[in-house]
Amino acid sequence: MSNNLLSLMDSFFDDYRPMTTSQLTRGYSSAPAINVKELDDKYEIKMVAPGIDPKNIKIELVERNLNISYKANKETEGKEEGTMLRREYQHYSFTRSIALPKNVDEESVEADSDKGILTIHIHKLPEAKPKTIEIKIK
Repeated sequence: MSNNLLSLMDSFFDDYRPMTTSQLTRGYSSAPAINVKELDDKYEIKMVAPGIDPKNIKIELVERNLNISYKANKETEGKEEGTMLRREYQHYSFTRSIALPKNVDEESVEADSDKGILTIHIHKLPEAKPKTIEIKIK
């Protein structure tokens, strides 16, 4: 083979060097995004978690802090044929902590997952719910 052809082949693979973890995560948050919504009777927290098995997500309520954490189960990599040129997907772990207001019923926390969206419902204490006062007309 000529040197020009070898040089051309080498330069083709220059753009496909494996990336380091710091290069992969640069510019990205280590935890999924969340939305927090207040309704009349409860708070609703939604977290985008596509590809994450809800069985591996841990939700704890500690001193009015809602802690959401995920620890990936490291899969052992088997012997692969060939040379990995680029690896952009990997397992990761995260922890999110959300301070809750005083008006929550800590015993009412519920969570469900649907199509990659984790939803946590935290009901308000009865005395914290808005109360409508009826006006009596005389």
